Amino acid sequence: MLGAVFGHGVLIAALLIGAGGALVALIVRLVKGDGAPPALLRALETLLTGALGAFFAHTFIYLMLAAGHHSDLAVTLTSLFFFIWPGLVNVISLIAVHHPVIGEAALLWIALAVGGAVGVMDGLWATHKWAGLGIIGFPLDVTWGLGGSTNGVLLHLINTLITRHADGPDEIRHEAHRYIKGFRIKEDFAFTQGAVMSDMGEWTPASDLFQHESLHVWQNRLLGPFFWFSYTAWMLVTLVPALIAGLIGGAVGDALQWWTYFNNPWEVMAYGIANPTGRTGWNKAGWLCWPWVVAAALALPIMGAIGVLFGFLFLKAY
Repeated sequence: MLGAVFGHGVLIAALLIGAGGALVALIVRLVKGDGAPPALLRALETLLTGALGAFFAHTFIYLMLAAGHHSDLAVTLTSLFFFIWPGLVNVISLIAVHHPVIGEAALLWIALAVGGAVGVMDGLWATHKWAGLGIIGFPLDVTWGLGGSTNGVLLHLINTLITRHADGPDEIRHEAHRYIKGFRIKEDFAFTQGAVMSDMGEWTPASDLFQHESLHVWQNRLLGPFFWFSYTAWMLVTLVPALIAGLIGGAVGDALQWWTYFNNPWEVMAYGIANPTGRTGWNKAGWLCWPWVVAAALALPIMGAIGVLFGFLFLKAY
């Protein structure tokens, strides 16, 4: 086991990721006019976060696979829980050909790449407050929260090409990335995956919306794969009832948006804590908006069933 975790290839790859990220960070900060000392410090931070992110992610995934005795089921469900997209490929292949096409070796390289990318971007943009929550947030992002972080890396890739990352003294050390524009599902709605907030407009870290999205960041960190699994499962479970309700009420689009999104327990929580009027303000048809009591009453059995399914799969894997 120690050879697989601390092997020369793993350590060299992690250091190369960190070093490459450090060079990028140095160039970016110098171009932005930071001056040599601050730019060098940012490069050093990126070297450490990039290398450690890659190493932590690789180690975590190896330990999860070891807990599942490196079986095909463990490989499949680990890829699903912590990287989502390779997992969907493996689920299909396990059903079709009884073997995951993305094997353990490939999965470990994916872990190195995702963890390293998370670390490099965190160091480059000075995301974490190391004397505060960063000491918890960063390790969670590259281990238990890898499912959301994988999508966060995809957002980084897309948004780097089409928009800009918020920058400046007031934007750093808030435990999340903020992109001014970027990928979105719907106009006027921010989109957060892992610790990456996209299409945030002028909503700064002092705003209610930033606090709302920060709650999603921490939901992913603390709940790990159960967060994305339950969030998505809720949308699938409520899809047909919302469609029926929308057809009856003559507002299909509104019903789908409300019951799958606004009434999603994780959204009810985030809106209720950070920006309550952000949810009720969209309520054009009163029957679509579930009050807290109704939302909780309906969420308990649905989320309970989703939790049982997740727990069954998790225990089967490990």
